[in-house]
Amino acid sequence: MEFDLNSWSKVIPYWEGRDIGQYSDHITVWLDKHIGREGQNDDLKLKFRTDIHPLTTLDHEEAEVDPPLHLDPEILELLKDRVYFLKAFFDPEECLKFINLYHDRKIFFITSGSMGEHFLSRIAGLPQIQEILIFCGNISHHVHTWAMNYTEIITAMLDHQTNLLLRLTKDIAKYIEDKGNQHMAHFERNGATTCYAWAIKLTLRAKKLGDTKSKALLDILVRKFEDAEPAGGVAPVEHMEQDQQ
Repeated sequence: MEFDLNSWSKVIPYWEGRDIGQYSDHITVWLDKHIGREGQNDDLKLKFRTDIHPLTTLDHEEAEVDPPLHLDPEILELLKDRVYFLKAFFDPEECLKFINLYHDRKIFFITSGSMGEHFLSRIAGLPQIQEILIFCGNISHHVHTWAMNYTEIITAMLDHQTNLLLRLTKDIAKYIEDKGNQHMAHFERNGATTCYAWAIKLTLRAKKLGDTKSKALLDILVRKFEDAEPAGGVAPVEHMEQDQQ
């Protein structure tokens, strides 16, 4: 059976006016000569794709805040590859084509130090670039050889995959929270509650990765969720404040 994913991600579905493919507009792009190759670092890429994706649900605690999507599981899995995804490249030219193609998205961009040295000048100033993370083994070397020329656009430089995943997860959670604020300002309560629920899920994942500020962030997100929650509720979240004690 063929599914028209465009219709699922761009047209408001019939359930509760939820358009889950349009509540946020972010994607993640990773340029690395090793990680970008199919068949290499697959476990690492799967971990990142799973942990940063708001449509994944990793445990029962996250399921408590998940908005009901009423989607066929097969369609949901296909949709995960269509929205809010991570795309990896090893070829700079193909990566640049992709970035230019997705000019209407906000891109969280990751690259290695060696590739970033020559690639950042090609994407500097592009409005679709939300942030740039440099993942490298020798931060000091890249700082002293080229990175100081891009201090205005480099968000962070990290040398361990756990630190990279934590930073990316937190930053995407904050971006989704901000999207929730925008929906709330326009009285779009379904969009707001969905974004706040997604931000809660990613913040819970950041907590498991060792984030020490997650308790305060979760308290804020839970309050926003409850303030935005439409009549009848979406999912219970009261227990979370107790769980974070």
